[in-house]
Amino acid sequence: MSTTKTVVTACDHNFVWGALLLGLSMRYHGMDCAYHILAYDLTPEDIRVLSSLPNTRLFPTHKTDTRSVCTQKPMAIATADTDIVVWMDADCIVSGNLEKLFVTPDNKLQIRKRQPEENATIFRNYYRARDEYGKIPQRILATWQQDVGDLKSPRIDTVYQSNCFVLNRSHRDFISLWQSQMLKVIPSDTEGVYNKSSAAYFMTDESVLSSLFAFSSQAPQTAKYLMDIEPDATCIHFGLKPKPWQALTLQGLRHIDYIDTLINWGAAEKIFLPALPASFRLENRKAEYRRAHLRNWGSNLRYNISTALRAALRFLK
Repeated sequence: MSTTKTVVTACDHNFVWGALLLGLSMRYHGMDCAYHILAYDLTPEDIRVLSSLPNTRLFPTHKTDTRSVCTQKPMAIATADTDIVVWMDADCIVSGNLEKLFVTPDNKLQIRKRQPEENATIFRNYYRARDEYGKIPQRILATWQQDVGDLKSPRIDTVYQSNCFVLNRSHRDFISLWQSQMLKVIPSDTEGVYNKSSAAYFMTDESVLSSLFAFSSQAPQTAKYLMDIEPDATCIHFGLKPKPWQALTLQGLRHIDYIDTLINWGAAEKIFLPALPASFRLENRKAEYRRAHLRNWGSNLRYNISTALRAALRFLK
């Protein structure tokens, strides 16, 4: 059993299946590192399900405001007392044994940088005429600089993806700063992972993390993200809604056979499993396939129309 690495996540009742699948995928591939779950207002059955995963500890807690569980990542990280801590969102699964990739080269925090085309997508609603497409909009940088109140010039021109990252003991003060900054700039009545009313912090925890990498002298250097290189050793992130246990998207369809394998393996290992959601039931597979393709068609249509309108309006701002 690994005593030097801990994978941490957080979930509420809506993400119990996500935290379960993440744990199943790690144990299926022989990952014996500790698994910690910051558990928000779970039912007794939820607790029984997740506690049945080998080498797993639950840390029950309660939400005191409407902020998303995603803003509590530092609290989850604080439950671990190992040299290496790996945060994974509760909508991730692993495709192989990743423990060899749980490293912080040269004492750097391992995290994924978004590519310019991704920036162009996520910031498309916020660009103005003077902004460079593919980089962080100037007005967002200005707000970050004012709120962080440290460095005068940004150290980054792209943002970081916070669904999975690897840190070591030396990064804990920075993680605490991240928590403090989220409490400072994300209002307590914010709901959901995205806050469209805030240009600077519309991605809540991820926006705040990037603001610190941009303007805080306490931010560590970052290392290349390693868990998206080899297909047989990756962190698979179901980032968009709906999640697979709610309904299958095209991404969910690509991985549904693997999810079936994990569930069957868990049952054989006597792990306590809840009733299968409708999207995982074999008799619904054809209907899920049709709905996924229809949903994808509608989503692409809306995106293309919105992108065209935004491109036209960008130069009027």
